[in-house]
Amino acid sequence: MTGTRNPGRQMLLVGTALMAMLHAAAPARAQSAAARTQDDAAATPAETPLSQTEAAPAEARDEDEIVVTGSSIRGVPPTGSNLISVTREDIRTVGANTTADLLASVPQLNSFNSAPRAANGGAGAFAPGLRSLPASATLPLMNGHRLVAGGTNQTNPDFPFLPDLAIERVEIVADGASAIYGSDAVAGVVNFITRKRADGVEASVRYGMADDYTSVSASALVGHDWESGAIVAAYQYAGNDNILGADRRYRVVDFRPYGGVDSRTTVCPAANVLVNTTAYAVSYATPALAPNTRNSCDNGAVTDLVPESRLHSAYLTAHQDLSDRVTLWGEILYSDRKDIVQVPPPAGAGASGGVILYNLPGFANPFFRTPPGTGATNEFVQFRTDNLYGADHIDNRFRVRAGNSSAGIDARLTGDLRLTVYGTVDWARNDAYLPAINPAALDAAALGTTPATALDPFGNGTAPAVAAAITDYAGDLTIHQRTWLGAGRIDGPLADLPGGPLKIAVGAEYRHEAFRQRGIYGGNPVPESLDRNIKSAYGELFVPIFGTGNQVPLMRRLVLSLSGRYDDYSDFGSTFNPKVGLNWDPLGGLTLRGTYGTSFRAPGLRDVGATVGAYYFNAAAIAGSTYRDPTRGAAQVDTIFLLGGNRGLQPEKARTWSFGADLQPAGVPGLRASVTFYDIHYTDVIGTPGGSIAFTDPTFASVVFRNPDAAQLSSLLSIAVPVNFVPGALPVIGNLLDFRQGNFGVRDTNGLDFDVNYRRATGFGTVFAGLAGNYILKFETQLSSTAPVSDQLSLGVPKMTLRGTLGAQAGPLSAVGFVNYRHGVTGLYATPTGTAGYSAGAYTTIDLRVSVKLPDSGLAKGTELAMQINDLLDQTPPFFPATDGIGGAYNPVGRYVALNLRKSF
Repeated sequence: MTGTRNPGRQMLLVGTALMAMLHAAAPARAQSAAARTQDDAAATPAETPLSQTEAAPAEARDEDEIVVTGSSIRGVPPTGSNLISVTREDIRTVGANTTADLLASVPQLNSFNSAPRAANGGAGAFAPGLRSLPASATLPLMNGHRLVAGGTNQTNPDFPFLPDLAIERVEIVADGASAIYGSDAVAGVVNFITRKRADGVEASVRYGMADDYTSVSASALVGHDWESGAIVAAYQYAGNDNILGADRRYRVVDFRPYGGVDSRTTVCPAANVLVNTTAYAVSYATPALAPNTRNSCDNGAVTDLVPESRLHSAYLTAHQDLSDRVTLWGEILYSDRKDIVQVPPPAGAGASGGVILYNLPGFANPFFRTPPGTGATNEFVQFRTDNLYGADHIDNRFRVRAGNSSAGIDARLTGDLRLTVYGTVDWARNDAYLPAINPAALDAAALGTTPATALDPFGNGTAPAVAAAITDYAGDLTIHQRTWLGAGRIDGPLADLPGGPLKIAVGAEYRHEAFRQRGIYGGNPVPESLDRNIKSAYGELFVPIFGTGNQVPLMRRLVLSLSGRYDDYSDFGSTFNPKVGLNWDPLGGLTLRGTYGTSFRAPGLRDVGATVGAYYFNAAAIAGSTYRDPTRGAAQVDTIFLLGGNRGLQPEKARTWSFGADLQPAGVPGLRASVTFYDIHYTDVIGTPGGSIAFTDPTFASVVFRNPDAAQLSSLLSIAVPVNFVPGALPVIGNLLDFRQGNFGVRDTNGLDFDVNYRRATGFGTVFAGLAGNYILKFETQLSSTAPVSDQLSLGVPKMTLRGTLGAQAGPLSAVGFVNYRHGVTGLYATPTGTAGYSAGAYTTIDLRVSVKLPDSGLAKGTELAMQINDLLDQTPPFFPATDGIGGAYNPVGRYVALNLRKSF
């Protein structure tokens, strides 16, 4: 899909890194697929301190029956790619409470060591991305099946909220994988693999506390295994309090002592009055109304850093052998998440957060306050609407109910070939309630002339009926998303070669996606109905060139994988994405591997079909906005711009390649190490032109219409809904800007993923240690292919994330510690004269977890007690003179202590 670039310099860099990493003695949990068999995915009792229930044969699976993430052939790991695996025992050791907690422990994910919360402030989507790329570039799966989206603005799949006891492991393919899975697998794939067999009952309860914060969770799993089949059911409840900005004393909002600016707002509960000519040049702070004074406030103090949340999730899976050749299976996950996100009340009307009051005959607002000595007859009042709501905050409420279900039949064909036919039905409903101010009612109240009709921006004098009319304007939306999929696949060995069995997989899918929106936003109905159909076909070939039957010196094993996928979308057309992977074992215990391929992300349904709004601004408003046309100098013009979906969008495209090595030396049992260099060239990234660059960048010449004629104006307005004007009343339009979504952006990134881990048996038990992380060497973005290049490593992207592990097991006692490290970010901050650069310090936290298994008799049988302390030292986030005074992502929960009780029956 895109051409290659000269990789010579990167290869030299990789070689140096490989030598360093393969001689390192530091340890980690994550492992590459090339260095481990599928038997390693379910750790044995000798390797990991599992309970008798978890180590039971009911969980064992034949290697050839397992579909590994990154390959569509059973029993074949993703050739050439780096596979990061988080096992069930890892999940238990980490003490993860929810899916979000679990993914916060993986350093390659953007959510690493950050707050366990939903993305977009609870707006629906929960999907942390890989390696600082957008979340939409990472594909989440459950047992290899696509999931439904639940967000209000995004229609890319969400991560599943699985009960913690139902997760067998999580596999992350940190490599482009569209050749197997199709859209969204640009940066990689995160696959949640559930438990298929269990016998008995398991339960877990956890209660945790931090400053101004508590959380609780309870989960249970019931399973029954009858050899020819099994059924597993699990349920979890999880809930937590909110954390406000005011709850964390390290927040800073006035940066003047550090050479920055005061970021506090002047739109506050205590109003500011501006008078003196039409420019409103002099400010008077209430209540004293002294000249050249201002009330300032911290809106972040009443804004949630972590929202109040509660989650119910339930999972059910079952399978039954109908004969020795046919198996029927099915699964369903349902989750119900409710988030209450506290934010400050909105500002008064207008971009400056205020209204104009008059004290003129016939237009006198009874609450007008004249600053002493001004004799003002009109004034501009900035205020926050606390008094209208009767509180210092409002609550944005979101409830997302989602279901993901699949059912199918596995059948053995001739030889060891297998046929799988299955269907998927996914659904989601997002109810969003977003309080807002009615601007027309507010303006009318500002012109009121009696206490019963007028607005009082200074106190509680606004009549209840008037306040209700102003505040009864909430966005109230219900969004339904649906996915229906039918698929079939044949996979297995095709022929025996000297190096081993030649294996193939071929398959086809048909998928239908639907988006339905109903409700009110901005005082207007906003119905949307979007649909698309996708037809797909794919194939994979696994070729063992050298293996056990024909190995020679320096060719103990050499395997090649070729895969490709064709997707045809009903709205934008077709795309084909190939991938090649290679594993080479020149020596025992050493694997060298590499991949090359292309991937894509289909535009989301909202990207394509969201309602297009047309917005009119006069020349005076444009002059002070980001839509100012620099080519016109001081003579700005009346302007219309369009925002919204674009039916002409094409898929985002990526070219990816990687090269890595895995080491598992026979002379050092228990040591495993791997390093992977990756390179991603990501083009046609969807976005809007925005800002004044659109007027000078030649890429955007086709969307900027200067002095449009009547035909151009009519053509574009015909696809839009007028938002703030009546078409027949338009003056002469100087600029018409088509700022709908478009394929403009470019991202280039490369770096290293690495992990080493060591486990050793001792006289008292087992000790283990590990180190895993990601180091970004390059991360550059462009708004378009002809725009200037921005180095994101100098604009807020951390260069490195690390997670170290050190632990020991002695009989029933297990203790483990984690060190989480995020490199300090470098970025720009505002100064009184412009901008300046600042480099924040690193963010490092320490977590501890201690568990003990009670004696295996009586009521204590099958019982484990655990205590965990996250952020043991209650680390203050690194300072940065902007954005709450914090440099980079962090976890506002702080020191968190939790007790956990687990029991098996």
